[in-house]
Amino acid sequence: MTEGRDRFAWSLASSMMALVANCHKSSKGKALKAADFNPTLTKEERMRDAILITDENVELMRDEFKRTMEGKIKLTPINEGEEQDGGTIGN
Repeated sequence: MTEGRDRFAWSLASSMMALVANCHKSSKGKALKAADFNPTLTKEERMRDAILITDENVELMRDEFKRTMEGKIKLTPINEGEEQDGGTIGN
């Protein structure tokens, strides 16, 4: 029970630490995650969202990059794909 409460408190605190750190980092620095500040996470929990790079992954990424550069894939900016109703937030 106490361990669960501690983990919950650290998850909240580490989220706030990551938010503050990302607000004050340089534009060239990598974005920090809450897991970077949470001492209660195990190594497996920290690596849960990580992608293991293998020879097959590298080939897939290289192929997608080539297709993008050749124009076979159209990259859409986030706001461009949304439907526009003429209104804005707050109107």
